Amino acid sequence: MKNAGRLVTALAALLVAAPLPAEDKPMGPPKPAPEMSQLGYFEGTWHCAGKAFASPFGPEHATVGVAHAQMALDGFRLVIHYDETKTAANAMPYRALQVVGYDATQKVFDSVCFDDFGSACTQTTQGWKGGALVFEGTALMMGQKGGVRDTFTKSSGTEMTHKGEMQGADGKWTATDEETCHRAAKAAK
Repeated sequence: MKNAGRLVTALAALLVAAPLPAEDKPMGPPKPAPEMSQLGYFEGTWHCAGKAFASPFGPEHATVGVAHAQMALDGFRLVIHYDETKTAANAMPYRALQVVGYDATQKVFDSVCFDDFGSACTQTTQGWKGGALVFEGTALMMGQKGGVRDTFTKSSGTEMTHKGEMQGADGKWTATDEETCHRAAKAAK
């Protein structure tokens, strides 16, 4: 019995002193999904001009705005701030915040957005297809829930278009706004 106790003690000492197998080493911090690199196109400052179509918020009018997009949270999210300029034609300029990430379990980009009219949306997209990135989902606007769609189309490395749409109770899509955006030149350091 004495020898059995020594054997258990010797085995325990060997286990404590043995190096950890490779799979037991600390993993380190998580890394963003490689798909997030698809959103790099948006990074930077974009100057946009277009129009908002007639809606409950007012008549059709010209719009001018600036979008600032940058990766955040160590590359796990893209954050976009969009701010229109107040003009005589646009007395209630639109401002929005959009946060986009990648859901590896569903294999889609997910987006949440908020605006200065109190609206909020959730949308998804599978990614770029033929130069277009189409986010589709639902929004809560003026106490009503409905379908929303935002289509971004690459015209070039420095130009894109955006088209916003809402889905009516009849299931039909109606354009809410259209803009053409140009990437600002990066400032020299």
